[in-house]
Amino acid sequence: MNKTIKILLAVFAVLIAVYFLFFRSSEKVSTEKIDAKMFVADSSKIDKIEIVKNSETVVLEKVNNQWKLTKPIDYPADTTNIYLMLSDLKNFTLESVASENPAKFNGYLDSVNNAKITTYQEGKPLGTFILGKTQANDNSYIKKPEENRILLASNLTAALFTKSSKDYRNKFMFAIPTFAVSSVSFKSTDSNNVDMTVSKSGDNKWVIGGDSVSSSVMEGFLNILANFNTDDFKDTVMTTFPVPVYTVTVNTTSGQPTVINLYKEPVTDPNGVQSYIVQVSGNNQLFRLFGALATQLMKKRSDFIPSAPKPPGK
Repeated sequence: MNKTIKILLAVFAVLIAVYFLFFRSSEKVSTEKIDAKMFVADSSKIDKIEIVKNSETVVLEKVNNQWKLTKPIDYPADTTNIYLMLSDLKNFTLESVASENPAKFNGYLDSVNNAKITTYQEGKPLGTFILGKTQANDNSYIKKPEENRILLASNLTAALFTKSSKDYRNKFMFAIPTFAVSSVSFKSTDSNNVDMTVSKSGDNKWVIGGDSVSSSVMEGFLNILANFNTDDFKDTVMTTFPVPVYTVTVNTTSGQPTVINLYKEPVTDPNGVQSYIVQVSGNNQLFRLFGALATQLMKKRSDFIPSAPKPPGK
C-alpha cells in the first residue's frame, strides 16, 4: 500500500469520525412540507381566547362587542394587548418542524411558561396549540396537543400570551377632563398634615389661599388626572375601611366630585416600597398604587408653591 493511499484512508477515517461525532449525535430536523397556516383566522371574528398556564386559566371574551376578562375574574380587558394577540393569531405561520424527538422537547418547551392557547371564532373552537420558548424576536416554538413534534412559528410573540391575569385587565382608574376642574382639595392624616385647596380664580388663575400657583405646574397635575391608570388591583372584599392617610377631592363644573382615598398597606416589598390601597368614588373596584405613582396624587403645598429661598447667611 503506497503512501498516497494511506493518506487518503486516514483522511476518510477522520471524516467518518467527524460525521458520527457531530452529525449523527445531533437531531435530524425534518424538511417535510407542512401547511403554512395552522388555522385560518379572521381577527374581527375571533371572540374568545383561552390561555391555560400552570394552575391558572385566563379567558378573554368579546361580550356585547367589548373585550372582557371573564376568568379568573370578570373585568374589562386591556384592548391594546388584545389587538396585538388577535393580529398574531391571524398572521402567524408555520415555518418548519424543529423536532420530532420527545427526549429533546424540553429544549423547546418552557416548563414554567408553557401556555395552552385555544382560539374561538364565532363561538366555535378554531385551533389549539401549546406555546413554547421564543426562538428570536417574534418567532416561537409551538406544539399541537395531538402531535408528537415541535413546530417553529413566525409572527407569534410568546410574551403576549404568557402574562398573568392581572396584566390582561384594563388598568384605567378615572379620567377627569382638565377644563372641567374647578378645585382640588388635599388632606392627609399622616405627619405631613396636608390640608389645602387649589382653586381656580375668576381670571382662570390657580391659587392656594392668596398665593398663586404656576400654571405649568397645575397643568402638569391636571394632565395626570385626565387619564390615571393603576399599578395593580386588590380583589379581596373590604367591608370596613380605616381613616385614609390621604384624600384627594376633585371638584368639577359638570357633576359630582371625585373622591380618591388612599390607605397605607404594610410594607412587604423586600426593597421597602410602600403601597397604597385606593378607593375611588363611584367605583366598586379597589386599586393598588406603589410609591412612585401614589406620590403623583399625594401632593404638598411645596409641590405647587416652592418655599422662598433663605437669604444668604441664614
